[in-house]
Amino acid sequence: MKKIVSLLAVAAVFTCASAFAKKVNLTVWESDGSEKAYIEWAIKEYKKTHKNVKIKYEPVSSTDARSKIELDGPAGVGADVFVAPHDHIGALVNGGHVLEITDKSYMSSFISAAQNASSYKGKVYGHPLAIETYCLFYNKNLVKNPPKTWDEVIEFAKKYNDKSQNKYALVWEVGNAYYDIIFMSSFGAQLFGPTGSDRHQHNINSEAAIKGLTYFQNLRKQILDVPAADMTGDFCSSAFSEGKAAMIIAGPWKTADFQSAGIKFGITTLPEFPGQGKPATSFSGVRLAFTSAYSEHPEEAEEFAKFLTSKENLSKRFELTKQIPPRKDISTNDPLSNGILSQTRYAVPMPTIPQMNTYWSAMGSAYGGIWDGDDVKTDLDAAAKAMESAK
Repeated sequence: MKKIVSLLAVAAVFTCASAFAKKVNLTVWESDGSEKAYIEWAIKEYKKTHKNVKIKYEPVSSTDARSKIELDGPAGVGADVFVAPHDHIGALVNGGHVLEITDKSYMSSFISAAQNASSYKGKVYGHPLAIETYCLFYNKNLVKNPPKTWDEVIEFAKKYNDKSQNKYALVWEVGNAYYDIIFMSSFGAQLFGPTGSDRHQHNINSEAAIKGLTYFQNLRKQILDVPAADMTGDFCSSAFSEGKAAMIIAGPWKTADFQSAGIKFGITTLPEFPGQGKPATSFSGVRLAFTSAYSEHPEEAEEFAKFLTSKENLSKRFELTKQIPPRKDISTNDPLSNGILSQTRYAVPMPTIPQMNTYWSAMGSAYGGIWDGDDVKTDLDAAAKAMESAK
């Protein structure tokens, strides 16, 4: 009898060892740039203690990951772990594309904003990588004192702008609904209501939105007379990196790039609008790593996602990306990070309800059209109709 038990014990050990040694292949999607540098570093570190796990990195923009997993996941060619902004969580969960995090203790180390952003309908799905918002970046060689108000931006543009030289006081992606929400929210139009969760309170064509977008349209003649289609992210970044644009509205994800370009710059809060008395109200977001519901190795994928968000590893991520870690046990204190943190006090989290998908498409078109001279109310009414007819 003892011999049989002994043989069974040996078999159990052998089985466990074989299971542990099984070869696992994972694919990770994350944006290119400084985010790529972190993922590649993390993969090397992870393999030091997980010899049986092979991880392949594929560059997929965080904003494109949701639509890509919706197609590639069911086809069996999607990522096991992918990074997306927190406002995509509603669509990802409702579509059955991501797995729940069942470890109740996992979120205790993260700040409340990250805990809220990682959750949907009372359950946790995302692993927080960074908290972010966009701010005013300024070239210290061109701007001694960054403007506190948009009126000051206008005055600076009168002296600085030279269209023939592509020199502009301030640039940003004027057709991008992520940045342009400031022209709605700062004038009192709260997207999806006070809590960002009521699809019927989109407020897209409210009086406040019309007022804010009229102000937005008038800025073209005063500070940036360039068609919306030309104001791409690459154009804006290049203009600032080359010293032609004195200021840019951008996020912490651009910090490393601007440092590499050798620009001496500072980061501060967005200018305040007339009569508002505080910096413009931006969107804040949390970058989340999700475990795909289509993964053939969900446990290993989940473990790697958690590995990415440990205290030690997120400290390294901050070193490489300059994106602020959303953990309670990590503090940052440098001029650039402090500028970003200052703006987060005036930021509102991007809503997570599925109707955000319609906001991006409908208002992305509206902002560009309004900038180029369309009737403000007509374009906003069209966007509101699209919002109301969406499922």
